[in-house]
Amino acid sequence: MAETLISTTARAFYDDDVVCLIDVLLRDKYLRDDDMAPRLSLPAKQLRRTLQFLEEEQLVKHELVDDLAMGGSQNTKFWYIDYNHTVHVIRLRIHLLQQKLQAAELRARSSSLYLCPGYNSKTCNGRYNETDAQQIVDPETGLFLCRECVRAYANHPNPPNKKDYTLKLVDNQKELKSAMDNMRRVRVQLSSKLDMQSQPLRQGIFDLLQKLRSIKGADPITSNLPSENISMGIGSKRIAGTGRTAGILLKKQQKQGIVSADGIGGVGGPGGAHNLGGGRRNDEDELTFLKNAIGQEIAFDLEKGGGARANLLATKGRIRNRLVDAAAMKVGVDL
Repeated sequence: MAETLISTTARAFYDDDVVCLIDVLLRDKYLRDDDMAPRLSLPAKQLRRTLQFLEEEQLVKHELVDDLAMGGSQNTKFWYIDYNHTVHVIRLRIHLLQQKLQAAELRARSSSLYLCPGYNSKTCNGRYNETDAQQIVDPETGLFLCRECVRAYANHPNPPNKKDYTLKLVDNQKELKSAMDNMRRVRVQLSSKLDMQSQPLRQGIFDLLQKLRSIKGADPITSNLPSENISMGIGSKRIAGTGRTAGILLKKQQKQGIVSADGIGGVGGPGGAHNLGGGRRNDEDELTFLKNAIGQEIAFDLEKGGGARANLLATKGRIRNRLVDAAAMKVGVDL
């Protein structure tokens, strides 16, 4: 339901490039900053610009994830949509939009505007609301006069006729019609649309928000963190050859015989002869390729014969205990 709301909102308010990027994030769950360009066949600069715009719009976030095992870096930037945060952002913006439209309609219905004839000819700045227009009233006619013109012509030897600076009420029916049209258009755009057989052609944002709010006892909306999705095996796989440490990873795989020198899978392929000792090779690689406390990689070599000596030291105590037990049984002593 949250994915449908986000997709519908993107199509209602944003351009096609934003809609396509939102759809990809909803489908793949996340995008790696260093392989999204070849994945989408678009310039990386354009993608980053669009993603940064969406991040400013509070629709997209990023998380720094350790992606060394897949050929990335320790701080690979993963772009994703936080479903829980984005749903709340959409709900807040729809509420603020409705408040703004209602305030504009109320202002158009209740306010009156008075203009001086000299305002249109740019001889004065006589533009007043109801309160300001009542400050200067002509005692003979009871009409409102322009304060600026009254001050300008107070000591004039030949002042113009008062009709030339008497305020006139402006008809605001045009502003009222515009405000009502905006309310109607937003209501239609955010509501569900039905066809001739009363079948839904699209789901409305109002309906989706109501459904998300009215679900009782349902699980909370997920934050969709890339680190959690990767640990559960959810999301797209990295494109081969992309990433800051892709070359180092390829050399390690070639050394282990997983891939050949030309980058193709090793002899025997998956499950082939080279995989017979795969478990031992992986264990050995884990021992000789570690990280220190600050995340730096440390490589070291095992001394020849060191493994046999380590095994002897590990089993020496157990062998001695067995010999003592055997001797005690011969002499009939219970240890």
